Amino acid sequence: MSVPRLPAIGRCSNPCRSPWRTRIQPSLSSPALAALLRTRTRTLTSLPGSSTSSPSSPPPKLPMTKPLSSPILPQSMPPDPDFEPSPPNSALLLFCLSTGLVDSLTFAVSGVWCAFVTGTTVQLGMDLPALLAHLPALFAHLPTSTTELSIATSQFLSSGSSERLSALGGFLLGGLSAARFPEAISPARSTAFQSALLVMASVLVLTTTPAGAEYLSYSHLTLALISSSMAIQAVLVQRFATPYATSVAWTSVWLSAVAPGSPTKRWKRFVGLGAVMSGAALGASLLVFGVDDEEKAREEMVHRVGWGLAVAALVKAIVAGMFWRRGRRRGIQL
Repeated sequence: MSVPRLPAIGRCSNPCRSPWRTRIQPSLSSPALAALLRTRTRTLTSLPGSSTSSPSSPPPKLPMTKPLSSPILPQSMPPDPDFEPSPPNSALLLFCLSTGLVDSLTFAVSGVWCAFVTGTTVQLGMDLPALLAHLPALFAHLPTSTTELSIATSQFLSSGSSERLSALGGFLLGGLSAARFPEAISPARSTAFQSALLVMASVLVLTTTPAGAEYLSYSHLTLALISSSMAIQAVLVQRFATPYATSVAWTSVWLSAVAPGSPTKRWKRFVGLGAVMSGAALGASLLVFGVDDEEKAREEMVHRVGWGLAVAALVKAIVAGMFWRRGRRRGIQL
């Protein structure tokens, strides 16, 4: 008596069989073939890590332990803490304008650059030969009394070297402080602080300098305040990595403007250079506007510098408002 042959579907469901695909017999009927395919489909979908899903049953939903923190970014992609939103291009151009305006005013009244620190550094280097030439005489006749010491101190403070050192020291202090600002100091607040420093310098010039004076009364403090404001601006713009560099150093911008690269960035660099020149032209116009006599213009120069600093403070206040508006519209801290 012959043993009946098991159907292929029975051999497929046998747990002792191999997990590889079972060969279908040619004599298998269509209903048995359909049942075999359904059995294999269920088996494959029940395996962990299987990419085959049943068309009749939707994929299981994963439980969420907590809601997403952002409607845009998924939970597996946290926001980058170093992300800086792009600032308005017009705000950066106003920064460039204020650079030219401030430096034209300070150079006209004291011969000191408060934003272009490269020029101040070169000037200090030019002062070194005269200082080294006077060192032997200084050590040979050391001040022996308080009166002589005060006279020597007054002579040094009245020199241009001391004003340049004050400007450089204020710039370094502003850069050191801006680099360590806490996260709560947003770009809008930083720009408002820059404007406040220029307002302080303007008030100091307008209230302490007598009429007809040709020099600043508190030149060291005034130049230090202005330089600190420009250093904070440089640190802020450097964070954005714009084509305008730091908005106060333009030697590299000239080189980048003529170097091969993106036409858009080259165009922005030339526009930034034009904004700096426009600011310098504005500062020069404020010093001579409405004055025909050169002697009278010299007498009014210091007070006109004070009003020019007030204009620069207003420009930075406008930039702070633009930063605040951009941050409010995009829902980010600016």
